[in-house]
Amino acid sequence: MTCELVDQRELDRRYLAGQLSEEEATAFEAHYFECDRCWELVKSGAGVRATLKAGGTLAAAPVRAWWRPLALAAALVLVFLGTWRVVGSRGRNDPDAIRGARDSIAVRSELSAGLWRTSWPTVSGAASYRVRVFDADGRLLLTRESSDTNIELPADSLSTLGGGGTLYLDIQGFDQLRRPVARSPLTPLLPLGAPR
Repeated sequence: MTCELVDQRELDRRYLAGQLSEEEATAFEAHYFECDRCWELVKSGAGVRATLKAGGTLAAAPVRAWWRPLALAAALVLVFLGTWRVVGSRGRNDPDAIRGARDSIAVRSELSAGLWRTSWPTVSGAASYRVRVFDADGRLLLTRESSDTNIELPADSLSTLGGGGTLYLDIQGFDQLRRPVARSPLTPLLPLGAPR
């Protein structure tokens, strides 16, 4: 994955619109976590989306008269697309600001007897769950798939992977077709060896 490929295939725009396959999205995420330029593209695109969703405006400078008809046409297109999206998405979860379903999985983790035990409630519509562990720099250290609502990970292997610093995990629930239906917020684990 390179910045040139991101530009050629408009991966940042397609990512924010939820139009990438799971493999493309995972590869793009791995790239933009380590690329300042692409990270800024995603952040600014998500910011524009949030501003427009909240009813804000992006332009602070006065609009010239010849831009008014163009702005009106663009607004009508946005209203049409918004209406089409709302009507077309009845019965589905609303997508969140970045990708997939909203942050709705509550995670509980504890260190006991040399194991990190992480559990979460069953999510309606989820057939499987993906647990990912990241280091403080955002590098993906570990991925596990499970149909259960808990997972145990040896603390010593996490300590080796994370270099003893704070680790973070997230959980995503997928339906039968591997579409995301819910996810947890990025949840910090205590630094390994830290008092509880």
